[in-house]
Amino acid sequence: MRQNENYTGFVVSALILTLGIFGTFQFYITREPERITTDEKRDQLIATTAGRTLYSENCMMCHGEQGEGVDGPPLNDKMFLNNTTDERIFSLISSGVPSSEMPAWGQPFGGPLTDQQMNQLVVYIREWQENAPDRQAEALQGDAVQGLLIFNNTCVVCHGETGVGTEIAPALNDPEKLGQLDDEWYIDTISQGRPAQGMPTWGTVLSPVEIRDLVALLRAWESGETVEPPGPEEELAEALHLLDHGDLHAAEHSLQTAAEGATGDVLAAINDAIEAAEAGDLAATEDAINEALAFLGVGAEEHADGDEHADGDEHADE
Repeated sequence: MRQNENYTGFVVSALILTLGIFGTFQFYITREPERITTDEKRDQLIATTAGRTLYSENCMMCHGEQGEGVDGPPLNDKMFLNNTTDERIFSLISSGVPSSEMPAWGQPFGGPLTDQQMNQLVVYIREWQENAPDRQAEALQGDAVQGLLIFNNTCVVCHGETGVGTEIAPALNDPEKLGQLDDEWYIDTISQGRPAQGMPTWGTVLSPVEIRDLVALLRAWESGETVEPPGPEEELAEALHLLDHGDLHAAEHSLQTAAEGATGDVLAAINDAIEAAEAGDLAATEDAINEALAFLGVGAEEHADGDEHADGDEHADE
């Protein structure tokens, strides 16, 4: 009679092996989401860093250093980023915008960028979304300082310095009277004018944003605020900083902004700098800017120190 074979050892070994495989698999499954998340963060960082470089080299001149918009529209904008998909941003970069200054950047349309590079740009632009300003809401609120610049260029002849009035037009800087009418009345009056009383229809000259800036100025006067025009020092320093980085076009834009708040010898020097920038003469542009800063009592050494701190901050951010 054959003795019964004992398979207990084999069964136990197989069970232990099965449990071991199952445990290892469960451990792997448990760690997999963490691994995927780590890989995604690494890929995101790589794409963002590459996108930042691509943006600086190709997009900053028109759209601004932080996407605030220069000659091109702002990209760092809450409404734009909330309402525009990644696919749409990719398409705009790739094919450009017909009948505008936005060229096609994608290689299929004759541009220099690959699909990977355009995706990296999309990732970098999308990074702004969380803290993007609502530029449309800001425009509706108006900017009193910008309003003062517009007032000094268009309204001061009739309404006088700081809106005190003249013989041909009433005072505007009157808190009591200003409080009697709402913003829409002022917007409509500025836009439509009062031709019968000699007030032009400024809506044919000024943009809606500029008109709201004027209304913001009126409201500042209503509350008793003293609105001062911005000095050109900051924009001149920014123009020099841009020249140091070889960005003559963006420097010209800063110079034009600086000219709005300058007078006398300073304005003359800034105009010389603008002419030199338009001619593409970087050295002459820098000399004229330094001359304007000298008139303002700001030396080249002071500017250089400021740039060193700024560059240090940029490296620290990176």
